[in-house]
Amino acid sequence: MSFNKNNYRSHDYKFLVRRWRTVCRIAGLKIKKVAEIDGFPCFEITSRVIKEQNVLYLSAGIHGDESGSTEGLLAWAESNVDRLSSLPLLIYPCLNPWGLINNSRWDAKGIDLNRIWKNPRNPFIEYIMSRTKKINLQLVITLHEDFDGQGVYLYEPSRNGISDGRADAIISAASPFIGADPRRKIDGRKAKNGIIRPRPTNPPKDGIPEALYFYLTHKCRTFTFETASELDLSLRVQAQSAMIEHVLFSDLK
Repeated sequence: MSFNKNNYRSHDYKFLVRRWRTVCRIAGLKIKKVAEIDGFPCFEITSRVIKEQNVLYLSAGIHGDESGSTEGLLAWAESNVDRLSSLPLLIYPCLNPWGLINNSRWDAKGIDLNRIWKNPRNPFIEYIMSRTKKINLQLVITLHEDFDGQGVYLYEPSRNGISDGRADAIISAASPFIGADPRRKIDGRKAKNGIIRPRPTNPPKDGIPEALYFYLTHKCRTFTFETASELDLSLRVQAQSAMIEHVLFSDLK
């Protein structure tokens, strides 16, 4: 897995889009503008094999101060340009362009876009909800970072408390770059070895997040990856990329 610091401006949205265009051209993916929010174009990326069945959904940058997520997703794609066209991909490379540029968790209106998936008030989020309504999602991966984080952790909605070990393997995939967050409680939820399994019936009190929306409406597997945003940026990017790599090329074999 390669990582070039010299090509790195993590809050430069135009630069991010330009690099995604290069990936799409080389890999044979389609990138198109699907909305405009706060004066910025918002993009959707799809592979040619995408159909209504078994789609792999990936998104990043819903919180603009978590630039390791947008860079991690791109780094993974740049490392796999020869394999991307064979996957049924639906990618949203940055859900909050204004937030990314302004290093803000919120959008220009002060809204947390990761808490409005029950009652969306954002045209881009509304588009995504409509776009995925008739799609059979096999897997949803949403990428995040945590200012208070002490390592890597992930959210996986609890399935009656039963674990099949996939979450543990994902955390292990990131370990060459960042170890598991050691905290036993993260954001008020129990954590063990960097894994949080919240009950879907107990959502955040301030609104429904993206991943939970897809879990509830599509009944699909969802993971939310988190890296500690105060750690070295290159390590965060490589950890995010390694987790995606494991899920899509090891875990789904």
